[in-house]
Amino acid sequence: MINSIVISSRVRLARNLYDLPFPNKLCDFESAHNISKAIFEILGEDYEFRKLKNLSNNQCLLLLESHEISKELIGNKDIAGYAKSPDGQVTIMINEEDHLREQCIINGFELKKCYQKLSDIDDIILNKIDIAFSKELGFLTACPTNVGTGMRASVMMFLPALTLNGAIKQIIDSLEQKGITVRGLYGENSSCSGYFYQISNKFTLGLSEEEIVEMVEKNVNKIIEMEETARKTLQNVNESVIIDMSYRAYGILTNSYTISTDECIELLSKLRFGVVLGLVKFKNPCIIDELYTNVQPAHLMDYYSLELTPKEQDIFRAKYIYENLDNKLIKGV
Repeated sequence: MINSIVISSRVRLARNLYDLPFPNKLCDFESAHNISKAIFEILGEDYEFRKLKNLSNNQCLLLLESHEISKELIGNKDIAGYAKSPDGQVTIMINEEDHLREQCIINGFELKKCYQKLSDIDDIILNKIDIAFSKELGFLTACPTNVGTGMRASVMMFLPALTLNGAIKQIIDSLEQKGITVRGLYGENSSCSGYFYQISNKFTLGLSEEEIVEMVEKNVNKIIEMEETARKTLQNVNESVIIDMSYRAYGILTNSYTISTDECIELLSKLRFGVVLGLVKFKNPCIIDELYTNVQPAHLMDYYSLELTPKEQDIFRAKYIYENLDNKLIKGV
């Protein structure tokens, strides 16, 4: 079933070993290796362990596009690694901006479940490794904004109605004043495209982990209510406009010879809005969400087993969309 408003929930914890420099100053490859070795011994063979230096650039980008690792981890490729849980929900990045970046991502509005699952793993790690911690400040991190709990609790939301009616800017400004920050599809420094917004806590100092989760949940629930109200209003007043917008997006997507990633995301999101309102239907209702990932550059090159220039990617992206979206629409809804 396609998620209507909340796409996924994520909790991330930043941790560092007390007796080692932060990764950007860590020139000792043996120490970097020992961090990976220690995590392997703690988590055991059930976890999948990989060193980034053993992966191709495209394999690293595949993991980035799937939200399993970060750009910062790829930037430290020579000393970086990651561990992934059997169910794929938990990833521990090793030697990113911090020695350890533990994260749990679960589909839907499951922030408490994410927190509990990651907290259990974090407790195991903290009991086995001496972590940099101050009684006054909390966990010590490479970036000062992460000092304290080292936690970011975030929710990825799909907010087309609040974007289209122009309310989103005022909402973002209001959230900033409450200690909530809004980012794009790929987190920090990414733009809010395709009606996707990542809602997360701005600071980690001065609040407990539980308080951070509660604060983010409370604000997300308010945004859900506002988006639901805005959708009803738009549908009552401009249903034909939304249907037309969705069908036009479908027409461009399935009849283009070349299409960029950004344009593709924008059009898929217009089409998705029609789907979540029940105004447009597909034989496979999850096809739109699958395409968001599969039209990304690394996924395209992996699918076609080709090295593609940016211009070639745009051509093959249009080809991929046509192959997977054309004639999949249920007409006459």
